[in-house]
Amino acid sequence: MIKKHIYSEFGLIGCGLDLKKNIDIKINKNGIIDDISYENVENNIKIIPNDRNFFIIPGLINSHVHVGDSFIKELGFNKDLIDIVAPPYGLKHQMLRQTPENIKTNGIQNAALEMLRNGITCFIDFREGGIDGVKLLKKALEQSPINFLVLGRFLDESEIESVFNFADGIGLASYDQITATNKKWVIEAKQKTNKLIACHCAENNRNLNLINKMFNDDLVDVIIHGTKFVKNDLDKLKEKKKSLILCPRCNGYFGVGFPPLSEILRLSLPISLGTDNLMANNADLFEEMRYLYRISRVLCSHDKNIQLTSKELLKMVTINAARNFNLEKKLGSISEGKSADFFLIDLNDPNLYSHQIYIPNNMIDLIVQRTKSENIKKTFIKGEVVFERN
Repeated sequence: MIKKHIYSEFGLIGCGLDLKKNIDIKINKNGIIDDISYENVENNIKIIPNDRNFFIIPGLINSHVHVGDSFIKELGFNKDLIDIVAPPYGLKHQMLRQTPENIKTNGIQNAALEMLRNGITCFIDFREGGIDGVKLLKKALEQSPINFLVLGRFLDESEIESVFNFADGIGLASYDQITATNKKWVIEAKQKTNKLIACHCAENNRNLNLINKMFNDDLVDVIIHGTKFVKNDLDKLKEKKKSLILCPRCNGYFGVGFPPLSEILRLSLPISLGTDNLMANNADLFEEMRYLYRISRVLCSHDKNIQLTSKELLKMVTINAARNFNLEKKLGSISEGKSADFFLIDLNDPNLYSHQIYIPNNMIDLIVQRTKSENIKKTFIKGEVVFERN
């Protein structure tokens, strides 16, 4: 039974993010897309200022974020990564232990609202604080429509099974958290639950022994950062079919360097993007895409055959992100059978206005390079408006 129709003049449809026009999306009572009709765009588009010119984009997925530190924004400004975020004595972790639950809850709820305002309809959180940290996040967002996966951390061996059971997987701060004594418990819990393990790796330095141990144990599914990876590390990552999540703005914020983009792109690794610590970065994936594009122009300038397209950037926060976390059957594109999660921008806004938009690439270039939060007029999850800008 069709519950509603959503119409948009233009948009990106399907797993190919194909540009279409006169798009009509039929959504059933469960918030799933039942049918999509559209027309192909055959000519360059002329924007008439007083006409309705909405553009529909699949909901973005933030592949790596820490929403729990949203209440201490910029406390790490001009400070070193280790001093701020390294557990258990980094400033962030001290504040998390000292701060009342209601303040942390308000921070988490505002982080979710910020993401909805920025077109992010799903996020993957790396949750500090053991089982209590996982419970805090779930309780804080029990009334929120936003989709999320919570990857918990165990404080000791006694928590391994409960964190695996209650969370959506494990999010390790470093692979040195897997020890000779707890590894068997992690293996048993992973086999029993079939849930993901993600791990921060080579963000600030390259510990070859730890990297080799991580690949040899083959427990980790998703690797975060890899800022200091070299080609041999990336070759292993591709051979082992691991996912790689980049957080370039946060790497820049903490001054740890840039990801090895030329090698990543040569290997065609299906990377996705995260905004990382909200104490350091705003949850804006358009800013993340633009930052990555700009540093790629420098890091890959020696090889003109390596160029990031705007569609590739957009796939990093939609298609690739969904696949990297096994969400591709439900999220990542505007497709039949998937959740009706998307947002509308207005091409008539001053910063997006262009008298003539050249097809096909110029349109997506415009969207990726120019979209700001204020351009997002409505965000939908399961076909319901969860944010509307006045």
